[in-house]
Amino acid sequence: MLFILFLAAFAVADRGLAPKLGIDLQGGTRVTLIPIGQPDEQDLRLAQDIIRDRVDGLGVAGTSVVIEGSNIVLTVPGEDSSQARDLGTTSQLTIRPVLEVQPVAEGDVEPVDAAVGDREAVAQAVEEALEVRQGDPQELIQRLPEFRCPEREITAGFEDQSQALIACGEGAKYVLGPVPLLVGEPEDGERLDGQQIVKDSVSSGFSQQAGQNEVSFRFNAGPGQQGSATWSRLTQEYLQRQIAILLDGEVISAPVVQGVTPVGSATSITGSFTMDEAATLAGNLRFGALPISFEDPNVDNVPASLGLASLEAGLLAGAIGFLLVLVYTVLYYRLLGVIAFFSLVVSFLVTYVMLVFLGYTVDYSLDLAGVAGLIIGIGMTADSYVVFFERIKDELRDGHRFRSSVPRAWKSASRTIITGNVVSLIGAVVLYLLATGEVRGFAFTLALSTVMDVLVAFTVLWPLVYLASTKPLFTKPWANGLGRMESLRADSAERRRLEQDAEKAGAEPGPDGGRGVSATVRGPDGRPTDPGPASPGVTMILPRRDDSEEEGR
Repeated sequence: MLFILFLAAFAVADRGLAPKLGIDLQGGTRVTLIPIGQPDEQDLRLAQDIIRDRVDGLGVAGTSVVIEGSNIVLTVPGEDSSQARDLGTTSQLTIRPVLEVQPVAEGDVEPVDAAVGDREAVAQAVEEALEVRQGDPQELIQRLPEFRCPEREITAGFEDQSQALIACGEGAKYVLGPVPLLVGEPEDGERLDGQQIVKDSVSSGFSQQAGQNEVSFRFNAGPGQQGSATWSRLTQEYLQRQIAILLDGEVISAPVVQGVTPVGSATSITGSFTMDEAATLAGNLRFGALPISFEDPNVDNVPASLGLASLEAGLLAGAIGFLLVLVYTVLYYRLLGVIAFFSLVVSFLVTYVMLVFLGYTVDYSLDLAGVAGLIIGIGMTADSYVVFFERIKDELRDGHRFRSSVPRAWKSASRTIITGNVVSLIGAVVLYLLATGEVRGFAFTLALSTVMDVLVAFTVLWPLVYLASTKPLFTKPWANGLGRMESLRADSAERRRLEQDAEKAGAEPGPDGGRGVSATVRGPDGRPTDPGPASPGVTMILPRRDDSEEEGR
């Protein structure tokens, strides 16, 4: 079984034999996305899947996306993790025709007083902003010169798509018309948005023809799918005019329609965005809008140097733990301690390769709390070995020789080892299920160490100790560290022998405490004969056999 575990680990570790590390050990960024309101579990799972798809689409290696309570937590290793901040955006794509546009002076922005996390203040600010920013198109055009763009967009997802809207972006402020209705839809029907984009058609790159980065996509077409037909009609209606594409309420592009897009054909957006921005936009378009909205993310950065210091501290603590266990077991159990330490090393190596295996199969990352769980696991594993050796002492104390004491001791010690480890495993599983964050890493490695403890105790420690008990070297008290127990064993064996001899001879132990026995001559009726002048009692002193004679029995 151990061979299979090692083989499995090496089979998937062709990229190296180091486990994947969490951000607290190698540095990186942790982004906590806090939803607005109380989303249900299904929406959280869907949001987690979409964000994970975005991560895969952007090629952000080593990133994990997990649900902790009602929050979604992204961990991005390495120092360059700026993209992680944008992975939780709602990415609501809408398309509106441009009715009016004016430039925005640099720095001419309106501060937003609502504090992040103050939901009541944010809701009030959104309501006040929409009263100014949406309504009759002509009134909005008259209001546009005095309008100041907000420093951050707060109305995304709250606009009335059937009304005109003032929006900002690309260094300008716009009056935009309503979102176009899909072909054949009634007034309150479905409108054109990112849901009609064919996900597999989205791509980004540098356009040699336009000399700019571009994002290409195509709307759906076919029976019951009117996205492409609606877009084609819109490009025909606004030929040589601007159409704005908004992402989360902000204008990301307002290209001039150069030609009518045929139904089913692709559309390209070119602009002044960078390659990374184009890739981010393509990912947002490809994987769609999140089913829930989040507050501004909480971002925790861990420098790589701090992570390295934490890793070195964890390794040092583990090395000290191993050294102390080695010193204790060798001083107390001599050569048996060497076997125990070897088994402990095997247990650690098996646990280590399992961490490597899990890192490349289920993307498990070892964090600082997990290192703490491994160190505690060292102590728990050593406890199991001590239980076995102490059971051997008990058997020696009862008069059994070392060779016969080992299997007797293992029979009872194995039950204790299993019981203790099952209790520890249950505690670790419960802790993992109820805890969040780093505590789960501690519980996981503790549970893994517990399982490896039982595995190694039965497949390594017990066979080695049993094999050692058959070797003359390990039967010597100076070699196994059980000299005092051997002395007690000899005394116990001698007492039992004397009691058995006395019982066979119908005698009782003598007054010298067992160095001989006194036997009283009994009469024909079985009663002791009264020693007197005429019939003196006979006392037999049985000499004590030496230890060599006992060993030969």
